[in-house]
Amino acid sequence: MATVEQTTPPAPQANSRPARKEQAAVIRYIAGQDGDPDRWRKLLPAWIISFGIHIVLFGIFLILNFRLNAETIIPEDQVIETQVETETKPPNLENDEIGNDPDLPTNYNVPRIEDVSVPGAVNPNEAVGILNAPEGMQQTLPPPPGFDSGQGGGVDSTNTGKASLFGTPGGYQGPKMVPGGFAGRSGATREQMVREGGGNTVSEAAVAAGLKWLARHQAPDGHWALDNFAQHGRCNCTGSGQQNNDIAATAFGLLPFLAAGKTHKRSADNETYYKVVEKGLKYLISKQNAQGYFGGGAYYAQGLATIAMCEAVGLTSDSALKPYAQRALNNIMHAQNANGGWDYSPGTMRTDTSVGGWQLMALKSGQMAGLDVPKKNLEDAARWLDRVQSSSEGSGYGYDGPGDAYTMTSVGLLCREYLGWGPRNPGLIKGVQKLSTEFSPEPKKYLNNMYYYYYATQVMHHFGGEPWQKWNPLMRDTLIARQDRGMDRAHPDQKGSWSPVGDVHGGAGGRIMITSLSLLTLEVYYRYLPLYHRDMGGNKDEAVKGGL
Repeated sequence: MATVEQTTPPAPQANSRPARKEQAAVIRYIAGQDGDPDRWRKLLPAWIISFGIHIVLFGIFLILNFRLNAETIIPEDQVIETQVETETKPPNLENDEIGNDPDLPTNYNVPRIEDVSVPGAVNPNEAVGILNAPEGMQQTLPPPPGFDSGQGGGVDSTNTGKASLFGTPGGYQGPKMVPGGFAGRSGATREQMVREGGGNTVSEAAVAAGLKWLARHQAPDGHWALDNFAQHGRCNCTGSGQQNNDIAATAFGLLPFLAAGKTHKRSADNETYYKVVEKGLKYLISKQNAQGYFGGGAYYAQGLATIAMCEAVGLTSDSALKPYAQRALNNIMHAQNANGGWDYSPGTMRTDTSVGGWQLMALKSGQMAGLDVPKKNLEDAARWLDRVQSSSEGSGYGYDGPGDAYTMTSVGLLCREYLGWGPRNPGLIKGVQKLSTEFSPEPKKYLNNMYYYYYATQVMHHFGGEPWQKWNPLMRDTLIARQDRGMDRAHPDQKGSWSPVGDVHGGAGGRIMITSLSLLTLEVYYRYLPLYHRDMGGNKDEAVKGGL
């Protein structure tokens, strides 16, 4: 391209010299600016280099992209494991509202090969068990877990944050977390035992409502009263008992909480009732004298209060409670007469089966808690039962001598079970048959005697098998139906309790006693572990079946 340079002469000015003759415009040509035939040859190497670089970069991009895609492809046969952390909340066992699936089937109806495992070849024509093996003493609940005197952490003591900073978990010379014990009352285990034993959400809701009622009617100093409990509840509840025995009433108030695993130790699942139990235990301790006697008049109160103290020790391994529980046991053993039994007033030779039943259960509770209960006292108690049984096989028992009263028979049979009788014992088989057929909880045969049903239900539960499967739904549903639902507008505070009206012993013990015994009966699934896990196969023995 050519560049044209043009010069314009300035305009003439006045008084100037004559202008010169204008010059022609000059056009200059600069070579190489346009139409240079060698220009593309000079640019070709740059184009080639640029193209090559882009090709290389594009290739690298394709290779990297392919590798990344290949790594993210999951083969069809490869399993990817992913752990999702979820917080498992303990079951709410204080809910008195009925939940879902109240008729959940129990594991008792699940087909099994056998309930026991023994060495040797399987022979379907022989009874389950080891041939000619002796029947040993049954141990329901071994000593609580841990070593030495423990620090009061109980069944949760091995869990971080739920035990004392000092001391070892558990207590009383036992290895850590021994299977059995009172652990059946803890949250998850309790829920499982309810389902396997024949309870349901309706029965557990009834228990929760009953515990709420008891808590509302506790006196400020921690005791319960058979006669004036309405005063403590600031309500107009009916059903006051005729007896004035605050020791027995306090034990009746405490036992359903302890049976549900509610102790005086505060924990995440025991925020509601730990103070209730603590105050009740402190009241009993304040009433105990140097000889271990709690007072109360009739000696049956001593057995009831001792059971409560021993269960608190067994559940928590609290060394602070041990001296009081042991002192109470010593008092019972000292009051045992030469005939092996007990009476309403210690020091007599008379044996009262009703009073004796509470004392023997106290001794067994102490033994389960790892306290000192000499074997001789239990052997003497067996002699007492021999004196009041109605026949040589021991299928019936009397009140203060040989007899066959259904109430005393239920007490005697339960004592026999705790002293070692198994489901193959002829006396126990015959006694269970009599109670389950003649005095069952069937509507047409129902007896207004909660004291009897409290004992008889435990007998059936420990015996297991077909008698328990027939007994349990009748007893469970009857108690649920008879519980006060708070529908009486004149007495709304009675919700969760059981009326004593019409009961054989309701006049004496009142609403507190009947409510307590009803709750304990509904808590039978987890209060004590079944006695006869080892011998459950005996219920499939044709010889045993023949006696039922």
